[in-house]
Amino acid sequence: MTKRLYYQDAWLKCFEAGVTGHRRDAAGYWLSLTESAFYPEGGGQPWDTGTLSYARGSLKVLEVQADETGEVWHRVDAGSEAELPPPGERLSGEIDFARRFDHMQQHTGEHILANCVWRLTGGFTHGLHIGQDVSSIDVTLPGGEMRLSQETLEEIEALANRRVAGDAEIVCRFPPEEEIEALPLRKDPTVSENVRVCMVGGYEMVACGGTHLSRASQVGLIKILSCQPARGKVRLSFLCGLRAATHYRETYSALYRASVLLSARPAEVPERVGTLLEKAAETERELRGVRREMTLRKVPGLLLQAVPLPDGGRLVVAELEAADTPAMEELAAELIGHGSLVALLSAPGEDRGLFLFARSGDRTEDMPGLMRECGVRGGGQPDFARGAGENGALDRAGAQVLKKNKQA
Repeated sequence: MTKRLYYQDAWLKCFEAGVTGHRRDAAGYWLSLTESAFYPEGGGQPWDTGTLSYARGSLKVLEVQADETGEVWHRVDAGSEAELPPPGERLSGEIDFARRFDHMQQHTGEHILANCVWRLTGGFTHGLHIGQDVSSIDVTLPGGEMRLSQETLEEIEALANRRVAGDAEIVCRFPPEEEIEALPLRKDPTVSENVRVCMVGGYEMVACGGTHLSRASQVGLIKILSCQPARGKVRLSFLCGLRAATHYRETYSALYRASVLLSARPAEVPERVGTLLEKAAETERELRGVRREMTLRKVPGLLLQAVPLPDGGRLVVAELEAADTPAMEELAAELIGHGSLVALLSAPGEDRGLFLFARSGDRTEDMPGLMRECGVRGGGQPDFARGAGENGALDRAGAQVLKKNKQA
């Protein structure tokens, strides 16, 4: 079993150890060591990365996993077994401490945040996921509640950051079994042996095998990003430490640029944007009305261009503009309202043309059937159909109506 050095010192960056074994799988080559400061994936915390150096060179540590026996395995970037140091050889390891410190900030911050959720809502935290960009916890709330109000979220975040500012000492240790049973743990341990307990001041105490900071103030800042229902629980997404500071810098920079564009103080931006959106919506409504009126003004001209049919009816075939699309149905209704008329209309779409075929109630042409005959995918009622197809379909449809009318 590998001796896990981070249990004694999570700030340890470099160490020396002996090689105890090799193995290979589909992912690559793995090394086991007598001892290791590399954290293996577990408890929602990602593995450490870094390097292992030995007499003939160095290898990058790409992944770290622990097996069921407690052996810690390090996947390295070796291309063959010949590149691996043999069992018994001594080597030195160095972890990527920037990555480790980030994970410690997220993990320690999660303990504080989960404790605040529990104290203010009674919510039970099931687990942690430290993602590459955002971390999250899933919480079961009392009574099956699936949401937390914005006010409650602000209270949780404020309490969490007061805890951070309080700078309590963080202690992780393996208490004897009889002591564990008496400890006020926030939730029951998931293992029955070698239970490691993480304590933050006198307010947070929970079993955990991860890496943690030594004082609460090192978390720096806790920021809740969102709260959403997820698989019967509530998922809180958050950032801690340098991630939260980066988020603040980027968010404030965007807000500041918006305030300059709007000639407003940052705090006035939401109200100013709301006003602009109302004005834009009003302008859009007015524009739709103008476009509708312009589309319907085409009715007299289209009627003048109508092709007479042998049975005394009329045929209108028209390619419209994209701006006419919202009012196509009204335009068709106006046209066929003049009686004994077939209106075949098209307008350009994103990929293919949009089609609307309509006829007056005193005619018998089948509009959906006509669409199918000319290669337009669509459907509707016998007197009114919509679809999409190639632009050439409009001419084919017009020719089809004339042909059938002559035959009749």
